[in-house]
Amino acid sequence: MLEKIKQLTWKLFEPIFPSVRDFWVFLGFIKHSTRQPHLLGKLKPGLTKKSLRTKLNLAGFSDDYLAWIDPDEILNMRKIVKTIYQYHVRLFLDGEIRGHYEYTAESHPFKHLYDKGMTDGRDYLLPLLQDLLLPEVAKLNPKSPPPHSEDSLLKENDANQ
Repeated sequence: MLEKIKQLTWKLFEPIFPSVRDFWVFLGFIKHSTRQPHLLGKLKPGLTKKSLRTKLNLAGFSDDYLAWIDPDEILNMRKIVKTIYQYHVRLFLDGEIRGHYEYTAESHPFKHLYDKGMTDGRDYLLPLLQDLLLPEVAKLNPKSPPPHSEDSLLKENDANQ
């Protein structure tokens, strides 16, 4: 029953979510002015935004119109997992690809906005994108925080409901 109420509330809030988010940034409640963390690597020479989009579409990703627009971002896609989580991938003008695993805005708007529970998602994203990434860049990535398992995020979600 609680999930149904949350879904209805989200359907009412969804159209204004980007405006509210941007207003909160303006007021200083949230800060967002740089690329989000979790570098996965760089796109191989000769590959394009279309190459990445095709790969992600085939894996079940779609455009994410609710997400931040990071500086120099040219592609922003997500794949929803179990309705409350998502893998999120961004491509930038310089060919850099960043990605992470997090709560969806629909399931937990405030946790999503404040990056609570965000992890690098490398276990899923690197094998998926391996044939598109420069291998030497992937090896040189700075160490991201250790990822949480889906089970631990599910337990955290259940405890917060």
